[in-house]
Amino acid sequence: MTELSAVVRFVQVVAAVLLNGSFAFNLLIARPAVEEADIGVGGRDILNLRFHRQIIVWSIFVLGMAAILGLCIQVVNVSDSTAQTFFDRLDPVSLLTDTQFGKVWLGRMVLLSLLPALLFHAEINRIKYDSFFVLAGGFGLSTCLLISISLSGHAATAEGAALAMQISADALHLLASGIWLGGLVPLAVLLRECNRDHDITALAVAREATRRFSRIGALSVAVLILTGAYNAWNLVGGFVALLGTRYGNLLFLKIALLIPLLGVAAVNLLRLKPKVVEAPPMQPQQAAGRLKQLTRNVIIEALLGLFILLIVGHMNVTPPARHVQPDWPLSVRWDWSLLDKAPKARTEVERGLVWATVGAVALFAGLMRRRRRIVMMVIGLGALGYGGDAVHTAVSIDAYPTTYKRPSVLYHAISVANGKGLYEENGCVACHGAFGYGDGPAAQELNPKAADLTAPHVNAHTAGDLFWWLSYGVKQSSAMPGFGASLSEEERWDLINYLRALSSGERARALASIIDDNPWLVAPDFAYGTNAGEPKTLRDHRGAKIILLVMLNLQDTEERLKQLDAVMPQLKSSGVEIIIVPNLIDQLYVTDKLPGAIVSEGGREITETYKLFARSFNDENPVLNTPHVDYLIDKQGYIRARWLAAENDAWRKSELLMAQVDLLRKEKPRAPAPDEHVH
Repeated sequence: MTELSAVVRFVQVVAAVLLNGSFAFNLLIARPAVEEADIGVGGRDILNLRFHRQIIVWSIFVLGMAAILGLCIQVVNVSDSTAQTFFDRLDPVSLLTDTQFGKVWLGRMVLLSLLPALLFHAEINRIKYDSFFVLAGGFGLSTCLLISISLSGHAATAEGAALAMQISADALHLLASGIWLGGLVPLAVLLRECNRDHDITALAVAREATRRFSRIGALSVAVLILTGAYNAWNLVGGFVALLGTRYGNLLFLKIALLIPLLGVAAVNLLRLKPKVVEAPPMQPQQAAGRLKQLTRNVIIEALLGLFILLIVGHMNVTPPARHVQPDWPLSVRWDWSLLDKAPKARTEVERGLVWATVGAVALFAGLMRRRRRIVMMVIGLGALGYGGDAVHTAVSIDAYPTTYKRPSVLYHAISVANGKGLYEENGCVACHGAFGYGDGPAAQELNPKAADLTAPHVNAHTAGDLFWWLSYGVKQSSAMPGFGASLSEEERWDLINYLRALSSGERARALASIIDDNPWLVAPDFAYGTNAGEPKTLRDHRGAKIILLVMLNLQDTEERLKQLDAVMPQLKSSGVEIIIVPNLIDQLYVTDKLPGAIVSEGGREITETYKLFARSFNDENPVLNTPHVDYLIDKQGYIRARWLAAENDAWRKSELLMAQVDLLRKEKPRAPAPDEHVH
């Protein structure tokens, strides 16, 4: 059914483009060209109005048939029916009045019915087909019909201001396609008619039509490129999706066809068009030969455009790349962060850039001079290839089909806590150790050694890399097995979230009670209930409040609660939300204290997650020993400072705590809000 939908969409787009292009060509190009040449349409019809009338009639007919077939396909898709039960489940009234598709379909049918009404009115009133009334009316109606396609495409799935922007861009893209691609067929017909008898007057019409079409075509191509780039950014988003999704592959193929199409158009514009326009009027044979070449190239343009529209038809029924998990097709990817971590890689990249520069200079020199052009071109291409290979080799690392896979599980305290349990239950401790240092009981016998999961390299790999290793193992030479058969996809993402938090926790050793100027440590979201009976999440406060997250232990509970009670009015007036997570043993003791601030539900997951960020250079094992720790989380969602009660008395003094709060309150956002998923 998807392939049938793509074919129907292709036929619909081709007919709409051809209809719009025929009206636009006759209104904006052919009619003014005839007037400019100051000739009448007598004897043989130079404009071949009969052919254009047939294009319009057949386009209207095909659009009507495609609309009916498209409606049938939509009914089958929506009702999940088969061809046998189609008529039993058909409910056209609700489909046409209660859905976006139905409303757009009705609007298109109204426009489609107005076009034959316009032609019939002109016929009974004996209004000439090439009159301004018929051409302007037809162009307006066909334009509305063409751009209405955007209302039932991917552009219509956005909301708010983005909806208006995307539909406008898509509408302009369609209109430019109609004027340019749709005008190629009538242009080829006109050039052939003008070139039939080598008549000087007819050749004058061809020259003027060529000049006018070149101007309008160049403008249309500029609009196509700009709106196409905007649409591609919205629907694809990047190079990964371009190569790793079906929609991206179709777009890549579309671009691959567009390049030769633009090449042929450039030859027509820059080479053949000047020769046709500047041909001596008294040498019709010479002008006729050039006109024949131009006609041939216009037909090639039209054929390439037809293949592009076939791809567009398939793109319209394919989910946009932004909404699909990419499947990376290559065994390597580029990692530019290697330039900061590996001096040798930086040296190789610099060497490659030097050779690439030499190659570019050689190519430019070869283009600018005729002598030894081939030699210079070969040298230039060789140097460019060598330099490109050097850069590619320096920044390339292994990649997998899931390298750019987006996590399906949020970076949430529940997920991290579940991941910790899975880490302990599935034998990870045996090799990687209880705290992830790669020092488990079985680690001594391994070659290569078990990875240190707290090292920075864990966060340097994409989440998709980790997912692949957890699913299928690392390498054949490694003892790391795959867990794809024993762990569900959600469980594997839980493990990855735990590993991310574990690695971040090692770097968090450097956090102090003074605000870190560089926001980097993402605070995992969590859901909690307070002792006032309020259900909340950490994310609820993002963009509005600074968070003071307090994790109590048995020794300091009573004293710290008194300190917080004393400073609470100042914190509240500074826009600080206080979240106090008690030790499980103290839960009943503190439940009636500081109403609205004490966590009564969700404390276990919060503790299991946030104690990973409580590692210090003095206490190696906070995973076992839950220390008293306070975190300041900025409005964006980053942990910016941390106070460990065992290290100093800094935040016991309210003025020191408030000084850090004031810094956060006054600063402008230093980084974008973190994503809900790890990367």
